[in-house]
Amino acid sequence: MKLSAWVIYVIGLAVALIALSYALFHTKLPNDAEAKMYRQRTEELEAQAALQSKAEKRVSEAVALVNSAASQWKRVVATRTPATDVNEGGIDLDVNGWQLSVDTQKFAKNVQRAINKQVVRGGVRVTQAPVAPRPDVNSPVNGLLASYYNYPAFPYPVLILDLGQVTVEGTYKQIMDNVRSYATMPRYLAMADGLSLTGTGDKLTGTYRIQVVGFIRGKKIYPNVPEGAAAAAPGGGAGGPGRPGATGPGRGGPSFSAGGPGGGGPGARGPVGASNAGGG
Repeated sequence: MKLSAWVIYVIGLAVALIALSYALFHTKLPNDAEAKMYRQRTEELEAQAALQSKAEKRVSEAVALVNSAASQWKRVVATRTPATDVNEGGIDLDVNGWQLSVDTQKFAKNVQRAINKQVVRGGVRVTQAPVAPRPDVNSPVNGLLASYYNYPAFPYPVLILDLGQVTVEGTYKQIMDNVRSYATMPRYLAMADGLSLTGTGDKLTGTYRIQVVGFIRGKKIYPNVPEGAAAAAPGGGAGGPGRPGATGPGRGGPSFSAGGPGGGGPGARGPVGASNAGGG
């Protein structure tokens, strides 16, 4: 039987449609869907990579800020905290309890000397001088850390002195120089506030309050001596016979961050006056 040209055309068209349908539904559409999925996944990964890059940048910036703050605090520690040697005006808490009692008395006198030197800066005449609180010689040895060095009330030993009212006389410039000088008091963080001026001309009287903070440097605190041990030990006063020396065995004990809060890290602000650190 001979097929007409029209039938052959229809058959060819049907075969072509079948082939096109197969190509469309079994190849092109699945490939397009897969390609779209890959594009979306690529965009998601690129977005995550961008976020990761931003996160790494933020971490890098944070580390730089921390390092900068640590460097600044190290400079503060070097010049604005007491030394670790009592003979240099400072204090070392890593000594036995009896020695600490003796050294604290020396340290308190050194603190008063530093304040006496500071209060006359600018060339003023002091008419009401500040007196730093002294440690109680009759208090138990263990009480020194708590009452004088505020430890462990604070996580690090710190000397906090509210010296009350100070009265000085001088010219306006002398008094203002005197008040501003507390921002750079050597070995301590200090603040003068509440300045009140009276008088006329070149003879003025200035009244203000001062507060002083001393972050105690070091890494260790010698273990406390049991109460009553001083009376039981032979030889009498601190450092006498039978008393272990400051360099004796068993040194060590509770540790704290060197140079006050942060262990030489960022931005310590003392309870009073610490914002003046490094001020002019």
